[in-house]
Amino acid sequence: MVRKVYVVDDVPTNIELVEAVFKSDTKISIKKAYNGKELLELFDAEGVPDLLILDLMMPVMDGFEVLKKIKSLRESKYFPIIVLSALTDKQSIIKALSLGSDDYITKPFFVEELKARVNNMLKLKERDEFLSATLDVMESNLFEKLKMLEQSQLEVIIRLGKAAEFRDDETGKHIERIADYVQIISEAIGIHKDLTLMMRYAAPMHDVGKIGIPDNILLKPGKLTDDEFKIIQLHTVIGGKILGGTTLPIMELATEIALSHHERWDGSGYPLKLAKSSIPQSGRIVAIVDVFDALTSHRVYKTAWSIEKAVDFIKEQREKMFDPQIVEVFIDLLDKIVAIKQNKSDSNNIKPIIQQIIDGDVSIEEFIERSR
Repeated sequence: MVRKVYVVDDVPTNIELVEAVFKSDTKISIKKAYNGKELLELFDAEGVPDLLILDLMMPVMDGFEVLKKIKSLRESKYFPIIVLSALTDKQSIIKALSLGSDDYITKPFFVEELKARVNNMLKLKERDEFLSATLDVMESNLFEKLKMLEQSQLEVIIRLGKAAEFRDDETGKHIERIADYVQIISEAIGIHKDLTLMMRYAAPMHDVGKIGIPDNILLKPGKLTDDEFKIIQLHTVIGGKILGGTTLPIMELATEIALSHHERWDGSGYPLKLAKSSIPQSGRIVAIVDVFDALTSHRVYKTAWSIEKAVDFIKEQREKMFDPQIVEVFIDLLDKIVAIKQNKSDSNNIKPIIQQIIDGDVSIEEFIERSR
């Protein structure tokens, strides 16, 4: 590989001398300029060199000014600089080194010294390039692995949410709608885009604690007794136990939502009877969309309400069940909310999917195809 070396000096014989030093070296190609301005034009025409040999005392633009002007360029694409100058005072040497030069050789110079220092600098640059390339590959591989890990975590989260939905919703569409509702409300409120995305993936796990509720209570078609309702309420605590105990931010958020989405603005909710702003914002958002979607959905134990009736209920419950500000945002977004509801509607058959398979209404093949 031929290395490109720029030599800048206002005295032509000095450049010719440097050219003579490297004439027999087929791995070095010399490009020359006679002042700083010409050097910058050479940068524009030929790009950055592999190494720069720079004189300091030059007309038009001296070497010190060159060092200042190319500083930012070297930060993005490094190349070593050797100052070759007749200035021997310490002040000049220190100034040149402080402005970014890597080495300093005084004139007149020893031929072998210049050759050795140039070759050493080029070797260091070669090692730097190798390490940079290696790090780029490592970073790329690490990024891909982190992406795969993140995707795997999201897949587990989604499946965990669906596991709960199979208990009382035959399609799993409820959690898909909840994710969409939560995202558009979070965006409208002005929540940071990263947290909004986390909300989207964490919210569908709000009812994961239903896994621990007995079927005879969870799917009871009639009114629950007081004791049965207390057991239903435990799904918030069970969900918190299932999701808690991790340092993953998305799971911590999911735990927060599972525990708080049945709290009420007036403090009469469960399980902790939190009130107003003491209820996490995530729980306050999910509370509204969960109630809306539950009211407007068929279940074995209830018929679906109309959109109008459900919206009237939510309006009535502002400052009772729901955060009044989030209710306002919900109403403002109602057209989008309804569109999500209609585009991701449940099947007309409200019998739980497992019961449909048992009764012969749905084949295993149909179930697998529906789940794709």
